[in-house]
Amino acid sequence: MFDKLKAAAGVAGLLADLPRIQAKFTETKEQLGRIQCTGHSRCRRVRAVMNARIELIAVDIDPEVADAAAPAARAALQTAVAEAINDAIAHARREAATRVADAAREVGLPIPPQLLAQLH
Repeated sequence: MFDKLKAAAGVAGLLADLPRIQAKFTETKEQLGRIQCTGHSRCRRVRAVMNARIELIAVDIDPEVADAAAPAARAALQTAVAEAINDAIAHARREAATRVADAAREVGLPIPPQLLAQLH
């Protein structure tokens, strides 16, 4: 019986803090949009830049590779672009998970590690 009362008090406390929690998460979401994460292909000839909201900002391709007309070079370029974008996504997910965890901790909201692991 007391456990239910404790849980109800905890929910009431969260509801009372809801405007502050919402403001913090809105601020965090805006910060994630400003953070830039860069990923590179293994050959280092393609670079992808994403923000921590997992939005692609730019793709830079080495002009020497981009001008290649041979089908094998095009296939290598496609692979390099995919690698760079996936690398940038991995960086952005780690950054987003860190920022969300920091924001949650700051407002006193416990987030289970399993949930944070899903953000990477």
